[in-house]
Amino acid sequence: MAEEPAVKAVEEIASQLGEKQVLLEDLDRSAYSYDASGIQAIPSAVVRPSDIEDVAFIVETANKYSVPVVPRGSGTSLVGGPLPIEGGIVIDMQMMDRVIDKDEYSGLIRVEAGVKVLDLNKELPDRFMPINPDGAGFSTVGGLVAEDAASPLSAKYGTMKDLVIGLETILPTGESLMIEQPGPPSKWNTLGLLAGSEGTLGIITSAYLRLPMKPEGRRALRIEFADVSDSITVQTIVERERMDIVGFEVYHNYKEVLEEGGTEAISYLEMAGREECVDLWSARLGGALDSMDIPYEEVDASKTDDLWIERRNLYEVAKKRESAIKVVSMRVHPHLVRDAIQEIDRTGSRMKLPVVTVFDPPLGWVMAVFLYDPTSEKEVERTEKAAQNIIGRTISLGGSVGFGTGVGINRITRDMDEGFVSVLSRVKEALDPNWIMNPGKLIER
Repeated sequence: MAEEPAVKAVEEIASQLGEKQVLLEDLDRSAYSYDASGIQAIPSAVVRPSDIEDVAFIVETANKYSVPVVPRGSGTSLVGGPLPIEGGIVIDMQMMDRVIDKDEYSGLIRVEAGVKVLDLNKELPDRFMPINPDGAGFSTVGGLVAEDAASPLSAKYGTMKDLVIGLETILPTGESLMIEQPGPPSKWNTLGLLAGSEGTLGIITSAYLRLPMKPEGRRALRIEFADVSDSITVQTIVERERMDIVGFEVYHNYKEVLEEGGTEAISYLEMAGREECVDLWSARLGGALDSMDIPYEEVDASKTDDLWIERRNLYEVAKKRESAIKVVSMRVHPHLVRDAIQEIDRTGSRMKLPVVTVFDPPLGWVMAVFLYDPTSEKEVERTEKAAQNIIGRTISLGGSVGFGTGVGINRITRDMDEGFVSVLSRVKEALDPNWIMNPGKLIER
């Protein structure tokens, strides 16, 4: 912690919160220097608040000295969201993990930002949290809201902002802001601004959520595609037959990259609803796949909760190979999914980088996952060029970047989306003139 402003800020914070809640040792700071992206950035200090008053004091003090603050949940971000790339203080929100209030009948629950999906799912027996991007339940509510996270079940349940009806946020001044529905329509606009702002406008300390009912019946299929275009055809069948699909995710190049050979694409498809409806849909879809000569198998019902395993395995394999991953998440019009996938393949080939493409046909959600050696300067440079090429191509297709994961360190520039950057920059300047809130993320200064 070499810079004088950071030293002064941390000393004041430690005197108020207590030294046990401030981590300064090299080993501790190193533990907070990475996330699931494989990128590393070491903070000056880590502070672990236990309540909203602690967060307010930390932010107010940091603002006084113009020291960056970066909120962090479980560190499952794929885009460097909780990394202090401009130094400063990481605020670990995991001690704020209390359930404030809940109502089993309505499915309404108010929780602090550090509550994990795994624990949230234990609170209301007939309800569940459908947004579980890491597949293990470790992601925190605050992180999910900040990134407006999505998951395979977003085809039915939407993204995180669709579950949020209220937020408590600490602004850069240390002021506490509570926005909650029902209320004037303008409240939805403000909630929508904060959900997905990636910690650049304030720190979410609690959220008021409405969780959906668990479905009565579920069926899941594992499908192998010799051509990714067939998955688009299957989606057309699903829509035509009006099947209630909760998730449909395809992993292109998965076996080729990670298992060195095999089917071009594997996928998982889950349908849910009344038992008799699910039985009918399953039979119709099976018949359609048989007629197209597409191999598939039904996933055992006991394993449906662990269905979306390939995405999780992808990150585990990357760790074993000692590779870092660079994720570019985007959303395009569904009829342009093929174009996006082809561009990703071309980019990976041109930059000599292995790449797995994960896409959801119902949403037009596409994720390019590049694997690279973080110790090779040239490979890091090629990976960054690959990411920027994909971002630029996505914008040219009329798509958006950051869907489901946040933008993070990839950042959106004016030449990509002048209107978005212009508006958000003005909001940022008004709320955070010192640019202390998670600087270097989402947009450039």
